[in-house]
Amino acid sequence: MLCHRDHPEAPAWLNDEFFRDVMRESNNDSSIELTSACILRPGTSKKDHYGSVMFRTTVTYQSKRVTEEKFVDLIMKTKPEADGLMKDLLDDDGLFVVEIEMYSKVLPEVTRLLKEIGEEYKYPRYIYGTLKPHTILILEDISGQGWVEGDLINTLDDMKPIVKNVAMLHAASVILESFDTTVVTKFRHTMAHKFLGLEGLVRKGFGDLMQLTELYPEFAQFAKPLVKFQQNLRDFFDSIFKPTKSIQSVLIHGDCHTKNLLHQLDAHGRHTETILLDYQICCWTSPAIDLYYMLDLIPTQEIKDNYRSELVHLYHQQYSNLLKRLGFKRNIPSLQDLNIELIRCAGLELFHYAAFMSYRFMDQCAIDVEALLKGELENPVTKNEEYKKIMHTELTRLLHQGTLTND
Repeated sequence: MLCHRDHPEAPAWLNDEFFRDVMRESNNDSSIELTSACILRPGTSKKDHYGSVMFRTTVTYQSKRVTEEKFVDLIMKTKPEADGLMKDLLDDDGLFVVEIEMYSKVLPEVTRLLKEIGEEYKYPRYIYGTLKPHTILILEDISGQGWVEGDLINTLDDMKPIVKNVAMLHAASVILESFDTTVVTKFRHTMAHKFLGLEGLVRKGFGDLMQLTELYPEFAQFAKPLVKFQQNLRDFFDSIFKPTKSIQSVLIHGDCHTKNLLHQLDAHGRHTETILLDYQICCWTSPAIDLYYMLDLIPTQEIKDNYRSELVHLYHQQYSNLLKRLGFKRNIPSLQDLNIELIRCAGLELFHYAAFMSYRFMDQCAIDVEALLKGELENPVTKNEEYKKIMHTELTRLLHQGTLTND
């Protein structure tokens, strides 16, 4: 077993024997032998910050069943072994249980249902997953097949494939639940505790907003509403992550942001296809959660400002159309129903602005992100004029629609 020279130390069990056994199990072929050593490579770039520890490798092998040598590129997710915030959040294996279930069972069913109506839902091929003796998820690494990461989306057209993917997942999950009620049982859990586990992030994010109210007179009106909102944050998260009776619940992705997307690009750099990654916090609840992630954490602020209503309308059109084509017989929520649900869950938008907007205005390679997440570093963006302008506009909107209130 070899390690890339720039890669941090890998666990000793992640060795050639392990990969041989994985290939034997995933191919149901005990005759497979590796023909070269597996070299571990970084799974992410230095500027990326994920909860899981990620590696890549290429497995080259032969089998007695076929004469030619084969290879497969793999990407794997393991739990952090070093003490720290992310190790604490992933310590109970719950997120890996969810993601292994999604990739091994749910997503193949979602794909099958959509294929029956001529739609294609793509995701990386599942190779292997287990919790014992070591927690790991292995997928095919498709980065060599033209799939690339991207930054914030800056055109309406590039948002459209993302909207469709979210709508396809939601619609297919509703059909899946109609004949397999275990979907609700397996995914009827709240991820609120995972968000609230980022205590330093929450404290620092809202602390920065409170700093704005202290430094700048135009922000003073938000002080008391922000304090009240933060005091009720736990109850709010509990309420939105439980299955809702106000609208048809769906199986949400739960973490739709730019780092959990891969794109195919044409010769002009436009997105022709997009797929979702990282299905660790899927749960059966309100579609509004995914919509707020899609609106808040994927497009630029300009795209969101200009096309917010259009994106919600497009999602509703796609979702409704897919449900009808899939043969859904019950009532489909109206666009008005969806917008009312978005208002009910609008506190999530405030949370996103408080916790994550500042990262758009800082060099993440130059700071200790874990220290920032723990609230141990001062956030420099409270002095950034563009950040202040966005936050004042959005806090005003949230105050006027009743998400922030003194009552």
